[in-house]
Amino acid sequence: MLISILGTGLSLAPAVLGQDQDEDELGGKGKHGHWQQQMANLSQPEREKLKAAHQKAMQDPTVQSAHEKMKAARREFRDSMNAAMLKADPSIQPILDKLPAHHRRSQG
Repeated sequence: MLISILGTGLSLAPAVLGQDQDEDELGGKGKHGHWQQQMANLSQPEREKLKAAHQKAMQDPTVQSAHEKMKAARREFRDSMNAAMLKADPSIQPILDKLPAHHRRSQG
């Protein structure tokens, strides 16, 4: 059972641990690599038009508020997951300590 918990935790790690790295909107980097795949069949002018619309939408106060709430929810989930993983197996603390500081806020 512990192995399945850790396996699930590790499989979620990219979605759980690096969530504050979402500033490369529509991005070519990081966790937004999926955008590159989704946009691969678009022409360059279509990509540029979509990116411009996205950037403009991100200036909307409602969108900004929702974005901040999403980031806070991701942090809460990550912190809860880390705490639950430590509760399930306290011996993983040295492993968590190897992660960059923004990945282990709940233990700091």
